[in-house]
Amino acid sequence: MSRNDFLSAFLFFVAGVFSPINLHAQTDTPAPGTAIAVNVVNPEDLLDYSKTIVVPTAYVSLLTEGRVSAAKQSGMFQSGNATARASANYKVSGIDKAFAQGLAQKAYDDFVAKLRAAGYTVLTYADIKDRDYIKNAQREKGDSALGLPSKSEQSNTYAIAAPSDEQHFKTAMAWGLFAEFVQSAKPVITDATIVIPQYTIVAPQVWGESSRGYSSVSAEVKTGPGMNLLNASANWMGKPKSRMMRGAPGVQTKQQVINITEKAGTLQQTADTTPQAANALSGVLSMLSGAGNIQRSSSELAFTIDRDAYRFDELTVPGANPTPAGLEAAIRAEELDSQIAGIQHSKRPIRQE
Repeated sequence: MSRNDFLSAFLFFVAGVFSPINLHAQTDTPAPGTAIAVNVVNPEDLLDYSKTIVVPTAYVSLLTEGRVSAAKQSGMFQSGNATARASANYKVSGIDKAFAQGLAQKAYDDFVAKLRAAGYTVLTYADIKDRDYIKNAQREKGDSALGLPSKSEQSNTYAIAAPSDEQHFKTAMAWGLFAEFVQSAKPVITDATIVIPQYTIVAPQVWGESSRGYSSVSAEVKTGPGMNLLNASANWMGKPKSRMMRGAPGVQTKQQVINITEKAGTLQQTADTTPQAANALSGVLSMLSGAGNIQRSSSELAFTIDRDAYRFDELTVPGANPTPAGLEAAIRAEELDSQIAGIQHSKRPIRQE
């Protein structure tokens, strides 16, 4: 395969992972401005085994609850001595295990279809499930209220869904997603490059804002019922080889990918937990003593999803019939080109995979 043929095939591969998600069935027109910046490591692994890939699973992380806060203190040249703080806790309802796994199944099916359309031979879980190492692989167990595995990042909690319980393989510190696909530091699958895609969905949108004027400070929590594909990645494991390591082989987005929809449900305040008495006392003490005036606001929010909007309706790429030329708007081809060219020139230590 020539270098240009490889680049074209890889562009199609990336389109399958990071395509904008179109949730509006009434139109096939993609949203404008869908360029996606990614980091790519060792794309040549996709050529192992004559472009044969196995996709055993796909993981979709869904936001289920979180907390956000903002604060601002008066500056050196401001009059007064004040601090403003705002916070909110929020929970998401309307997601259950079957619904979440259905989203993961849709993402999985579409990912496989995109790779096949790009010219890859793709093995699915159905093709490998009867192999002994798959039968003996350990699976993750649900630890959340939804009966799914969960994770915490910063102040947010996510439920992690695979297409089925059988496809939710156990992870470990050493090999991460590939822990159950490695024995004696080598892949157990020896007829295909293993690829595992991941997506993180965030709804609602909750963030903090603060500002400072000449004689005032403010902090508040902003909200919106929108749904974002926060990030996406696909890690892979090809044939064992010695080479210059520049990170885990795979591709991942550098930033938030796409606003899927502006309204994925209903967001409402369920409680105002602002400490009114404490705020009043702080104001009085500030006037009497000149001490800092600290004003706080807080609330509890509930987001109920709309299942007609909160879904993978269709994973699409720019244009009805994507071509390598069209996809160059979605991936920085020159970055990929320089990375491929630089593989043999890295000064980092050689490490055996």
